[in-house]
Amino acid sequence: MTTTQLPSSPSTEVSAPEASRPGRGRRAAVALTGLLACALPTSFAVSITAMLVTGTEADHRFHQLTGQGLLLALLWLGALVPMVRAGWRGERPSTAAGYRHLAFAGVGLVAAAVSAGGGARSLMVIVTLTGALVWAALPLRPRLRARVSLDPFLTPLALVLAAVLVPYAVDQLQQQLATTTGYHVQNPHLFDMAWVTLVLTVLAVLGAIVPRVRGLFAWVGGGCALIGSAGLVLNESVAWSVTVLGLGALALVLPRLGLSRNPA
Repeated sequence: MTTTQLPSSPSTEVSAPEASRPGRGRRAAVALTGLLACALPTSFAVSITAMLVTGTEADHRFHQLTGQGLLLALLWLGALVPMVRAGWRGERPSTAAGYRHLAFAGVGLVAAAVSAGGGARSLMVIVTLTGALVWAALPLRPRLRARVSLDPFLTPLALVLAAVLVPYAVDQLQQQLATTTGYHVQNPHLFDMAWVTLVLTVLAVLGAIVPRVRGLFAWVGGGCALIGSAGLVLNESVAWSVTVLGLGALALVLPRLGLSRNPA
Protein backbone atom coordinates (compact mmCIF):
# COMPACT_ATOMS: atom_id res chain seq x y z
CA MET A 1 0.00 0.00 0.00
CA THR A 2 1.11 3.60 -0.51
CA THR A 3 2.99 5.10 2.42
CA THR A 4 3.25 8.81 3.12
CA GLN A 5 5.81 10.14 5.57
CA LEU A 6 5.05 13.02 7.88
CA PRO A 7 7.35 14.38 10.58
CA SER A 8 6.93 12.23 13.64
CA SER A 9 8.55 10.75 16.68
CA PRO A 10 9.15 6.96 17.01
CA SER A 11 5.99 4.99 16.31
CA THR A 12 4.47 3.99 19.62
CA GLU A 13 1.06 4.48 21.13
CA VAL A 14 2.26 4.98 24.66
CA SER A 15 3.15 8.35 26.11
CA ALA A 16 6.46 9.72 24.91
CA PRO A 17 9.25 9.24 27.45
CA GLU A 18 9.90 12.95 28.02
CA ALA A 19 8.39 14.39 31.16
CA SER A 20 8.37 17.72 32.91
CA ARG A 21 7.71 17.53 36.63
CA PRO A 22 4.79 19.92 37.11
CA GLY A 23 4.75 22.44 39.92
CA ARG A 24 1.90 22.84 42.36
CA GLY A 25 0.21 25.51 40.26
CA ARG A 26 0.31 23.38 37.12
CA ARG A 27 -0.98 20.33 38.95
CA ALA A 28 -3.77 22.38 40.47
CA ALA A 29 -4.72 23.64 37.00
CA VAL A 30 -4.71 20.09 35.59
CA ALA A 31 -6.80 18.81 38.50
CA LEU A 32 -9.31 21.66 38.36
CA THR A 33 -9.82 21.53 34.59
CA GLY A 34 -9.97 17.75 34.74
CA LEU A 35 -12.71 17.86 37.36
CA LEU A 36 -14.67 20.41 35.34
CA ALA A 37 -14.35 18.41 32.12
CA CYS A 38 -15.17 15.05 33.71
CA ALA A 39 -18.07 16.25 35.85
CA LEU A 40 -20.77 16.12 33.16
CA PRO A 41 -19.89 12.71 31.61
CA THR A 42 -19.59 11.24 35.11
CA SER A 43 -23.01 12.65 35.95
CA PHE A 44 -24.39 11.17 32.74
CA ALA A 45 -22.94 7.75 33.54
CA VAL A 46 -24.34 7.72 37.09
CA SER A 47 -27.81 8.94 36.14
CA ILE A 48 -28.13 6.64 33.12
CA THR A 49 -26.96 3.64 35.15
CA ALA A 50 -29.66 4.45 37.73
CA MET A 51 -32.25 4.67 34.96
CA LEU A 52 -31.22 1.29 33.59
CA VAL A 53 -31.28 -0.34 37.03
CA THR A 54 -34.68 1.09 37.96
CA GLY A 55 -36.24 0.67 34.53
CA THR A 56 -36.92 4.38 34.12
CA GLU A 57 -37.96 5.21 30.54
CA ALA A 58 -37.56 1.56 29.61
CA ASP A 59 -38.52 2.24 26.00
CA HIS A 60 -35.27 4.22 25.67
CA ARG A 61 -32.92 1.53 26.97
CA PHE A 62 -31.13 1.23 23.63
CA HIS A 63 -30.26 4.91 23.79
CA GLN A 64 -29.38 4.65 27.48
CA LEU A 65 -26.85 1.92 26.77
CA THR A 66 -25.34 3.60 23.74
CA GLY A 67 -25.65 7.13 22.39
CA GLN A 68 -27.57 8.85 25.16
CA GLY A 69 -25.65 7.30 28.01
CA LEU A 70 -23.08 4.68 28.82
CA LEU A 71 -21.18 4.44 25.54
CA LEU A 72 -21.22 8.21 25.12
CA ALA A 73 -19.87 8.69 28.65
CA LEU A 74 -17.23 6.01 28.11
CA LEU A 75 -15.94 7.64 24.93
CA TRP A 76 -16.00 11.04 26.62
CA LEU A 77 -14.18 9.97 29.78
CA GLY A 78 -11.92 7.63 27.84
CA ALA A 79 -10.58 10.63 25.96
CA LEU A 80 -10.23 12.93 28.97
CA VAL A 81 -8.94 10.73 31.80
CA PRO A 82 -5.68 9.59 30.11
CA MET A 83 -4.78 13.19 29.29
CA VAL A 84 -5.54 14.42 32.81
CA ARG A 85 -3.57 11.56 34.35
CA ALA A 86 -0.59 12.21 32.10
CA GLY A 87 -0.75 15.94 32.82
CA TRP A 88 -0.79 15.31 36.58
CA ARG A 89 2.36 13.19 36.22
CA GLY A 90 4.04 15.70 33.93
CA GLU A 91 4.07 13.22 31.05
CA ARG A 92 3.06 13.70 27.45
CA PRO A 93 -0.35 12.13 26.71
CA SER A 94 -0.36 9.56 23.94
CA THR A 95 -1.21 10.46 20.38
CA ALA A 96 -4.16 8.07 20.62
CA ALA A 97 -5.59 9.95 23.61
CA GLY A 98 -5.28 13.23 21.74
CA TYR A 99 -6.95 11.79 18.66
CA ARG A 100 -9.79 10.34 20.72
CA HIS A 101 -10.56 13.66 22.33
CA LEU A 102 -10.30 15.67 19.12
CA ALA A 103 -12.51 13.14 17.31
CA PHE A 104 -15.08 13.22 20.10
CA ALA A 105 -15.30 17.00 20.29
CA GLY A 106 -14.83 17.67 16.57
CA VAL A 107 -17.48 15.22 15.41
CA GLY A 108 -19.89 16.55 18.00
CA LEU A 109 -19.39 20.12 16.82
CA VAL A 110 -20.01 19.19 13.19
CA ALA A 111 -23.09 17.14 14.08
CA ALA A 112 -24.48 19.96 16.23
CA ALA A 113 -23.93 22.43 13.40
CA VAL A 114 -26.02 20.20 11.13
CA SER A 115 -28.73 19.30 13.65
CA ALA A 116 -29.14 21.59 16.65
CA GLY A 117 -32.28 20.02 18.11
CA GLY A 118 -32.64 19.03 21.74
CA GLY A 119 -29.97 21.36 23.08
CA ALA A 120 -27.12 19.75 21.14
CA ARG A 121 -25.29 23.02 20.58
CA SER A 122 -25.43 23.97 24.26
CA LEU A 123 -23.99 20.57 25.13
CA MET A 124 -21.17 21.00 22.63
CA VAL A 125 -20.26 24.40 24.09
CA ILE A 126 -19.65 22.65 27.42
CA VAL A 127 -17.74 19.77 25.80
CA THR A 128 -15.53 22.09 23.77
CA LEU A 129 -14.76 24.69 26.44
CA THR A 130 -14.00 22.24 29.25
CA GLY A 131 -11.91 20.10 26.91
CA ALA A 132 -9.97 23.14 25.70
CA LEU A 133 -9.21 24.07 29.31
CA VAL A 134 -7.70 20.62 29.87
CA TRP A 135 -5.47 21.00 26.81
CA ALA A 136 -4.40 24.46 27.99
CA ALA A 137 -3.49 23.14 31.44
CA LEU A 138 -1.36 20.21 30.22
CA PRO A 139 2.39 20.69 30.75
CA LEU A 140 3.00 18.60 27.61
CA ARG A 141 0.44 18.07 24.87
CA PRO A 142 -0.10 14.99 22.69
CA ARG A 143 1.95 14.74 19.51
CA LEU A 144 -0.61 14.90 16.72
CA ARG A 145 1.70 14.62 13.71
CA ALA A 146 2.44 11.00 12.89
CA ARG A 147 3.48 8.69 10.07
CA VAL A 148 0.61 7.86 7.72
CA SER A 149 0.49 4.36 6.25
CA LEU A 150 -2.63 2.60 4.97
CA ASP A 151 -3.08 -0.82 6.53
CA PRO A 152 -4.13 -3.33 3.82
CA PHE A 153 -6.58 -5.09 6.13
CA LEU A 154 -7.81 -2.42 8.52
CA THR A 155 -8.41 0.21 5.84
CA PRO A 156 -11.09 -1.86 4.01
CA LEU A 157 -12.65 -2.66 7.39
CA ALA A 158 -12.81 1.05 8.23
CA LEU A 159 -14.41 1.80 4.87
CA VAL A 160 -17.05 -0.91 5.29
CA LEU A 161 -17.77 0.30 8.79
CA ALA A 162 -18.17 3.85 7.47
CA ALA A 163 -20.56 2.58 4.79
CA VAL A 164 -22.73 1.05 7.51
CA LEU A 165 -22.54 3.72 10.22
CA VAL A 166 -22.53 6.99 8.26
CA PRO A 167 -25.95 6.48 6.60
CA TYR A 168 -27.36 5.54 10.01
CA ALA A 169 -25.89 8.71 11.55
CA VAL A 170 -27.25 10.89 8.74
CA ASP A 171 -30.72 9.39 9.27
CA GLN A 172 -30.51 10.06 13.02
CA LEU A 173 -29.51 13.69 12.42
CA GLN A 174 -32.34 14.16 9.96
CA GLN A 175 -34.84 12.75 12.46
CA GLN A 176 -33.50 15.01 15.21
CA LEU A 177 -33.68 18.04 12.93
CA ALA A 178 -37.26 17.19 11.91
CA THR A 179 -38.44 16.75 15.50
CA THR A 180 -40.64 19.67 16.56
CA THR A 181 -42.85 18.04 19.19
CA GLY A 182 -42.57 15.25 21.72
CA TYR A 183 -39.85 13.79 23.89
CA HIS A 184 -36.86 14.32 21.60
CA VAL A 185 -37.37 18.06 21.33
CA GLN A 186 -35.60 18.46 24.69
CA ASN A 187 -33.68 15.17 24.72
CA PRO A 188 -31.26 14.86 21.78
CA HIS A 189 -31.02 11.06 21.79
CA LEU A 190 -31.04 10.94 17.99
CA PHE A 191 -28.22 13.49 17.82
CA ASP A 192 -26.33 11.43 20.43
CA MET A 193 -26.64 8.26 18.35
CA ALA A 194 -25.29 10.05 15.30
CA TRP A 195 -22.49 11.54 17.37
CA VAL A 196 -21.37 8.21 18.82
CA THR A 197 -21.49 6.28 15.55
CA LEU A 198 -19.60 8.99 13.67
CA VAL A 199 -16.93 9.11 16.40
CA LEU A 200 -16.43 5.36 16.02
CA THR A 201 -16.15 5.82 12.26
CA VAL A 202 -13.50 8.52 12.59
CA LEU A 203 -11.53 6.44 15.10
CA ALA A 204 -11.61 3.49 12.70
CA VAL A 205 -10.27 5.61 9.84
CA LEU A 206 -7.51 7.06 12.03
CA GLY A 207 -6.56 3.62 13.30
CA ALA A 208 -6.37 2.31 9.75
CA ILE A 209 -4.12 5.05 8.37
CA VAL A 210 -1.87 5.94 11.34
CA PRO A 211 0.25 3.03 12.62
CA ARG A 212 0.89 4.69 15.97
CA VAL A 213 -2.80 4.56 16.88
CA ARG A 214 -3.82 1.12 15.64
CA GLY A 215 -5.06 0.57 19.20
CA LEU A 216 -8.04 2.80 18.43
CA PHE A 217 -9.64 -0.29 16.91
CA ALA A 218 -10.17 -1.63 20.45
CA TRP A 219 -12.49 1.35 21.06
CA VAL A 220 -14.15 0.87 17.68
CA GLY A 221 -14.66 -2.83 18.25
CA GLY A 222 -15.97 -2.45 21.77
CA GLY A 223 -18.32 0.36 20.79
CA CYS A 224 -19.73 -1.48 17.79
CA ALA A 225 -20.10 -4.69 19.78
CA LEU A 226 -22.13 -2.83 22.42
CA ILE A 227 -24.33 -1.09 19.85
CA GLY A 228 -24.93 -4.29 17.88
CA SER A 229 -25.63 -6.41 20.97
CA ALA A 230 -27.96 -3.81 22.45
CA GLY A 231 -29.76 -3.52 19.14
CA LEU A 232 -30.39 -7.26 19.00
CA VAL A 233 -31.60 -7.48 22.58
CA LEU A 234 -33.73 -4.34 22.44
CA ASN A 235 -35.46 -4.94 19.11
CA GLU A 236 -33.61 -2.56 16.83
CA SER A 237 -33.15 -3.61 13.19
CA VAL A 238 -31.84 -7.18 13.27
CA ALA A 239 -29.89 -6.94 10.01
CA TRP A 240 -28.25 -3.66 10.97
CA SER A 241 -27.47 -4.82 14.51
CA VAL A 242 -25.92 -8.10 13.33
CA THR A 243 -23.80 -6.22 10.80
CA VAL A 244 -22.53 -3.72 13.39
CA LEU A 245 -21.85 -6.52 15.88
CA GLY A 246 -19.91 -8.48 13.24
CA LEU A 247 -17.85 -5.44 12.27
CA GLY A 248 -17.15 -4.82 15.95
CA ALA A 249 -15.86 -8.37 16.34
CA LEU A 250 -13.59 -7.93 13.30
CA ALA A 251 -12.30 -4.63 14.70
CA LEU A 252 -11.35 -6.39 17.92
CA VAL A 253 -9.78 -9.47 16.35
CA LEU A 254 -8.13 -8.31 13.11
CA PRO A 255 -5.47 -6.04 14.67
CA ARG A 256 -4.41 -8.92 16.94
CA LEU A 257 -3.74 -11.36 14.10
CA GLY A 258 -0.44 -9.73 13.16
CA LEU A 259 -1.42 -9.32 9.51
CA SER A 260 -0.51 -5.64 9.27
CA ARG A 261 2.48 -4.72 7.13
CA ASN A 262 2.82 -1.49 9.06
CA PRO A 263 2.33 -2.33 12.73
CA ALA A 264 2.43 0.34 15.39
